[in-house]
Amino acid sequence: ILIVDDSTFILKTMQRLLGSDYEIMTATSGMSAIRSIVLDKPDLVLLDYEMPVCKGSQILEMIRSEEEFADIPVIFLTSRVDKEGVLEFKPNGYLSKSLSPEVIKKEIDNFFRKS
Repeated sequence: ILIVDDSTFILKTMQRLLGSDYEIMTATSGMSAIRSIVLDKPDLVLLDYEMPVCKGSQILEMIRSEEEFADIPVIFLTSRVDKEGVLEFKPNGYLSKSLSPEVIKKEIDNFFRKS
């Protein structure tokens, strides 16, 4: 799982939450996310929707524009409450950062069970 977020706190929290069951890579910017995807194609990208410089929607657009990476599932992990606005970019899912860690973990586990 590649976790992309400009918050070190979120990255560390998600790494602790998911690291015992999944191999975790992290990126703090859009460019480092794309570099990670090119070097080691992840099974899932958890992508912060609101980041400085390159927004999550732009990163998703870049991923989808490359044929080799277009099939990588992307779930937005965001504090944004405008779910419809986030979903207009057609991610594979949406998780609110306000959810409890247990619910986030359960959603990620369910995602992999279904795929």
